[in-house]
Amino acid sequence: MAMIDALNKFSDAQAITATAASTNYMDLLAARDIAIGRPLYVVVKCVTAMTDASSNSTVAVTVETDDNTGFSSATTAQTIGTFSAVSAAGTKFVVPLAQFTTAERYMQLKYTVANGDLSTGSFTAYLTDAPEQEKVYANGYTIS
Repeated sequence: MAMIDALNKFSDAQAITATAASTNYMDLLAARDIAIGRPLYVVVKCVTAMTDASSNSTVAVTVETDDNTGFSSATTAQTIGTFSAVSAAGTKFVVPLAQFTTAERYMQLKYTVANGDLSTGSFTAYLTDAPEQEKVYANGYTIS
């Protein structure tokens, strides 16, 4: 079973009603083994259903890289997908993480809201090497 480490999470039920960066970013030069040679996947899940008055909002999710933690000169490295206005809780994208040819030190997700007046929607996003084997436990759950 794949374990989802807090250091591999971009967002944890992050509310998105306007364009925003993920709560967390990853330092790609940090001294740790990520997947140890196995392919990685970006998983983005809608955990609170998206709603808007006109049912026309969208949330596009992209991977960004930059040389600084402020992402002041961010480069879009990969498109993950676009959630529609009527995306229900549980809707998700599972996309292989691309091998970046211009990757910089830091990586985050960007949630870009377009079209309508999005009033609710939250997302959890993370990296994993085994998305089909994931098991999500509630916060504070102890496995003995």
